Amino acid sequence: AASDLDLMLLYDADPLAESQGGERPISTQQYYGRLTQRLISALSAPTAEGLLYEADFRLRPSGNSGPLAVSLKAFSDYQANEAWTWEHMALTRARVVAGPQAFASRVEAAIRAALTTPRNPQKLKDDVLSMRRRIEKEKGSGSPWEVKQVPGGLIDIEFIAQYLMLLHGPQHPELFSTTVTLALQHLKDAGVLDAGRAEALTEASKLYQGLTQLMRLAIDDAFRPADAPRGLTELLLRLGDAPDLSNLEALLGDAQKRTREIFTSVVGELAERPVSA
Repeated sequence: AASDLDLMLLYDADPLAESQGGERPISTQQYYGRLTQRLISALSAPTAEGLLYEADFRLRPSGNSGPLAVSLKAFSDYQANEAWTWEHMALTRARVVAGPQAFASRVEAAIRAALTTPRNPQKLKDDVLSMRRRIEKEKGSGSPWEVKQVPGGLIDIEFIAQYLMLLHGPQHPELFSTTVTLALQHLKDAGVLDAGRAEALTEASKLYQGLTQLMRLAIDDAFRPADAPRGLTELLLRLGDAPDLSNLEALLGDAQKRTREIFTSVVGELAERPVSA
């Protein structure tokens, strides 16, 4: 709820070809760039009931400085030679949602090749910690109800899973999943993450996701227990199996503390920084 869509449009066509049937021919790159612009307009056009989706193409190779649509060859070359670690972390969430089956299989193979490339363990650790510090500095929160950004929240769980998938993926390509809870299960099954930690992270992820969806559907601003509508409060308590909000907040605090402990043990120490409530 309330999320945007992070999309890429990949194509495979003769780079020297030109379109036919229009007022004038255009190049392959222009054609797919304009097609992507039409797609963005269709997805994000205002309607009487609001926007369908906000489409974000900034995860494409080279970000905002790169073309909207990218050839499969350029995508593969970029992932192999230029992409930063955080881009490969994001790529663990990538899946093909539309396209001819034969081409979709080639795209999936290119994604898997990028993710299973052996990498320097220390550089991977340093990059993951650097990105987590940056996010915590820019968007961090001290409120346990900000379950995505708070230390020990959803981002910590996602980073643990992504770090371990990238670290062990070359030896265990079966680890990868676009769903965090499934990735945690795969990591546990492969012996990469011990069962107790995997279970704790899975339970925390389910709790965080459930609370996030309810709060995003019900309110526009940050959640404040004292101002919470009664109906929302009852739903949150039911989801968290808690008698009141103070008990639910304590449950969140325990989950966040445990998650941060696992993050520190698995990935590394994050210097504590003051964050806004």
